Amino acid sequence: MTSKNGIFAAAWAISCGAAFLVGRGSADSPQTVDTSDSKSNSAAPGSRIVSRREKISNPSAAADRIASTTTGSSSKEQIELVRGEAKALKNMSDPIARAEEFLEFIKNLSPDQYLDAVDAYREGGIENEQFGEYRMLLSAWAQVDPLQALSYAKEKTGTNFARQTILSAWAKNDTEGAVAWARDNFDSDAKGADANPWIVGVIEGISSIDLVRATELLEELPFSRGRGQALDSVFAEVTSGGPENAKQWIANLGDAKLKSGAASRLAGQLARNDPRAAAEWASSMGSEILKSSAGEIIQEWADDDLTAARTWVESQSEEIVASAGPALVREIIQNEDILAASDWLADYEGNPAFDESVRSLVWNSMGEEPAFAADWIMRLSSEDDQRNTFHRMIGKWMSKDEAGVVDYVNNNPVPEGVKQRVEMTLKRSQNQK
Repeated sequence: MTSKNGIFAAAWAISCGAAFLVGRGSADSPQTVDTSDSKSNSAAPGSRIVSRREKISNPSAAADRIASTTTGSSSKEQIELVRGEAKALKNMSDPIARAEEFLEFIKNLSPDQYLDAVDAYREGGIENEQFGEYRMLLSAWAQVDPLQALSYAKEKTGTNFARQTILSAWAKNDTEGAVAWARDNFDSDAKGADANPWIVGVIEGISSIDLVRATELLEELPFSRGRGQALDSVFAEVTSGGPENAKQWIANLGDAKLKSGAASRLAGQLARNDPRAAAEWASSMGSEILKSSAGEIIQEWADDDLTAARTWVESQSEEIVASAGPALVREIIQNEDILAASDWLADYEGNPAFDESVRSLVWNSMGEEPAFAADWIMRLSSEDDQRNTFHRMIGKWMSKDEAGVVDYVNNNPVPEGVKQRVEMTLKRSQNQK
């Protein structure tokens, strides 16, 4: 299979799934893709050489017409045809038919036609159901001219999606070339810069074909959201080889935070089948990994056997109990009730290590019992924390029960500034009526 056919096959799989649900975890969403700089001089409907009606009755007509005009340099007729077809395909309502015809369309593009195809496709924005084809088009362009594709994306798009997609496809054929571009084009001094997003794209591309290199690049990234995105790709490949393979990979990681994060993910997966064994494995990896994994383990364990999960938590050191606390509180509320969770947490009241557990109780009880949740806010160990948590809660509470909020702040000790916030909110509300 040639590299171009290979990317078609991979992109086909992406597109079919994306036709129903497309998007990226920690990556840019369709709504954030910048299309403001796309060309506006699209061909008029009457200039389209192949109409949507002709395409529906004869799916290969568009591809045949494009293929017949790909000799020599792109003429005005070719440009209009490519741009018109890209738009027509984009607007097809049947996701399966659209994906099939889009694949044929890409197969018949010559290298000098990708820019116009991408530019036309981006006009007017990209909806969720169109993102699979957009990714396919970018990936195919990366196979024939990655530098042109990246130059266009750098100039025309305002988010990471296009460049990460192009780098991911390029890296499969030329890893070090893609790595060099990623490093040369990352501004580490830019505001908000953390992990190199272009290296993240490379990692996503090579995880399935060169896990060793992907891991090396992953460990070079600083602790950040971007590294978490890259870990998603590598971890999926690691765990596809089975739990023992994943355990060994984690044991070999040199970065402590990365090892802890990966171990927490694996512990959560292992806990779905055997939470006690998952806890034993995490414990064997050291206290820090058990601490980071405890919440994931308890969440899975309590869904099946809350009593056993609670018993295990209470047998651990205070540090591990505090780490598992937020998940256990949430599970007690879901499986029993708010008062049961409150009774459990009361034993640790005033201990700063359990502030996160207190917040868990607050957020999971405020919808049903806001005054009860507010009482627990006052048990947070820090006045700043009390104030900030109250401010986060007040808006939602007031939208449901203004009188209840006023009564509470007038008759209970609350952090300084909370009463003033309530009074200001009430004045704004009255002025808007």
